[in-house]
Amino acid sequence: MQNDLIFHIVEKKAWKNIENRGEYSPESIELEGFIHCSTGHQINDTANRIFKDKRHLLLLIIDTNRVEAPIKYEKVPEQGEKFPHIYGPLNTNAILDRISLNPDKNGQFHLEFTSD
Repeated sequence: MQNDLIFHIVEKKAWKNIENRGEYSPESIELEGFIHCSTGHQINDTANRIFKDKRHLLLLIIDTNRVEAPIKYEKVPEQGEKFPHIYGPLNTNAILDRISLNPDKNGQFHLEFTSD
């Protein structure tokens, strides 16, 4: 099952605005056409690269088998590897859990989900 999980970080206040709507459609869909996600081994790097020093975040744990929109694993040249992108709104029943995230005193996150 762990290979069927992907992850997405969202600000808590943004989540409160959509929690009961049945679908999550962040601004990135309108701007880029998809929702940015990470695999288990990518999440720590993603959190530290994009969200360093930010507080009041949620890590969404997403079951790819439940996602209704297409998921494409696409190479991100700057990172040199493929990242999962959800091409459309994320149906919230695909979200297995939400974990509060806050960085340590140095602004860093220490997350890792592997397929071991």
